[in-house]
Parts: sequence; C-alpha cells; structure tokens
Amino acid sequence: MAKHIEKFQKLNIRVKDIPEKQRIDFFIGTLNGNIQHEIRLWEPDSLEKTFMLARKIESEIMETRNPKGLCYSCDRKYTKGHKCAEKKLFYIDYEEEEEKDQETSKEEDIHQ
Repeated sequence: MAKHIEKFQKLNIRVKDIPEKQRIDFFIGTLNGNIQHEIRLWEPDSLEKTFMLARKIESEIMETRNPKGLCYSCDRKYTKGHKCAEKKLFYIDYEEEEEKDQETSKEEDIHQ
C-alpha cells in the first residue's frame, strides 16, 4: 500500500485545481474492491485520512488472507509467479477552467 500511495501522491502533485473530495474519490477508485468498500463507509474528508484508512484496512485484510494463502488483489490462491487475471486501467480527464471560459467567450462573440 505504501508504494501505491506514493505513486498516487506523485501524480497528485502534478494536477492542480481538483477539489480534495474528487482527489479522495480518485484514490479510492484505484484500490481493490474490498478496501474501496470499507473506506467509503468511513467517508474520509482528507487524503491523509484516506491514506491512513487504506493502510489500516489493508493490514486487517492481510491478517485474515495471509493464513489462507489468498492473493490480496484477486481472491485466488497465491503461488510463486502468481499473476492476477483482472487488470485495471484508470484514466482521469481534466479540462482547465480557463479553457472553458475562453470557449464560452468565443461562442458569445460568434452569436453577437
């Protein structure tokens, strides 16, 4: 989880003007379904709280999964060389406000 959070923080630094609530939702969306569900129940109001919950929930889940030998991500038996069958790709599309304002003023100029 630490590496996942670190990668998210590196991407998060690059993106400007996205509200905290949306950033929280984006991060939660990148997590395993079990963790997503648990975190959403807590309704965290900051990224730091979300990161803390993700670490805590992950450690609790691993404590129950490890003795059973289950993969953390896909609920299948973990063996050496294991690869999860399901891969996920997340894409964030963001348009800056300034561009929207310019497009609106161009449309207004055309109609006048």
